[in-house]
Amino acid sequence: MKSIEIASYAKINLSIDVTGVDRSGFHTVDMIMQQIAFHDDVKISFAENSAPDAGAGSGTTFDTSPEGISSAEPDARTESASHRESQEKFGISVSTNRVYLPTNEKNLAYRAAQLMIQLYGNERNGGSIEIEILKRIPVGAGLAGGSGNGAAVIHGLNALWNLDLSLTEICGICEELGSDVPFCAVGQAVMNKKLPRKICKSDIAATCVRATGRGTHIRKTTSLKKPIVLAKPRFGVSTSAAYKGIDSCEIEKRPDNDRLEKLLKERGAGMYDEFINVLENYTLKAYPAVQVLKDKMEKSPARKVLMSGSGPTVFAVFDDMQDAKVLSAELRKEKYESYWTHTTV
Repeated sequence: MKSIEIASYAKINLSIDVTGVDRSGFHTVDMIMQQIAFHDDVKISFAENSAPDAGAGSGTTFDTSPEGISSAEPDARTESASHRESQEKFGISVSTNRVYLPTNEKNLAYRAAQLMIQLYGNERNGGSIEIEILKRIPVGAGLAGGSGNGAAVIHGLNALWNLDLSLTEICGICEELGSDVPFCAVGQAVMNKKLPRKICKSDIAATCVRATGRGTHIRKTTSLKKPIVLAKPRFGVSTSAAYKGIDSCEIEKRPDNDRLEKLLKERGAGMYDEFINVLENYTLKAYPAVQVLKDKMEKSPARKVLMSGSGPTVFAVFDDMQDAKVLSAELRKEKYESYWTHTTV
């Protein structure tokens, strides 16, 4: 059995603006996403069957385009049967150190394996995929923990199956799993040196990006270099509820992401003025405990305190790591879930 272990990093949002709704009903955004060192570890293992099944090699051949569309455009029934045949040749198991995490299709890592089987399973004899997740990132916290796990599985199977996909192709596959997954993939490409060289050295590998559209159109930008404190109350916030709720909120102030990008590059002190998350207009009112937490953190020497994603995690940016450690310890004493870390560059 071949294995690869991938660090699956959390993210914070230095800014989020909700810019509208597309034709499919999805909210569009303009935001700056920053990877941080706080991470899960995901081990992906694969043992290939020793002999092909009777039907192996038949059916649809998929190209390696991000969309995974067959260039042969087969009959839908043939394609469906081929996908089913591929799925039946493989076993997927997910294990984790957190008993409350699902280990079936409700887990994005599991669905990532299913997607890779659908796209590339016909090219293999089948086998066993084992995914072990050492979970540290809180669930439902606005930190893209699950998204990162899904991206790690895509990276892992690309490496174990010698698919030789480009990072652009991997991002295209990741789009099928969720809005944050492509960013997680490009961030992991920077930090995980065990990945194929063409992935690590890709021009689009980045730890900080500007994301637009549904959040999947990403472009590298300058990374923040600072200590970070994360803290959250003992509950989660529904991302879909937050985006639905923002439609009826009056947005007090929006980030100027053009200016923020410029100031990040210049390391300008004024950049913190553009650290704005419009989703706070919903979450801080719907969940007053998040506002209470933010108020507590703003009493520290932090340069900026902001909610990440749709919440409920709030992060603080510091100049000095010792100050960050002090705040995190104080918050843990008050029964908040809190961690100190730093951005990745």
